[in-house]
Amino acid sequence: MTTKTIFNMDTKLKKAAMRKARKQGVTLTMALNMATRAYVQDRIKRTTVERDYEEGLEDIKLGRVISQEELFKKLRLLRK
Repeated sequence: MTTKTIFNMDTKLKKAAMRKARKQGVTLTMALNMATRAYVQDRIKRTTVERDYEEGLEDIKLGRVISQEELFKKLRLLRK
């Protein structure tokens, strides 16, 4: 049994993935299925930088950030 999944992808990334898949003799669907399987089996992991970047974006969205000046004041590196 299969299901159809629709998601957004950068156009250039999709074209590059299609070219690479074609060169390797597989379809993009097959390549994405292999990648999904590898991810589920923990054979693909996010790097620390990627995780920290995504968490930082989430902090910004939720307003959990302070300015550099506020940080320096809290650390007593800047006079009030």
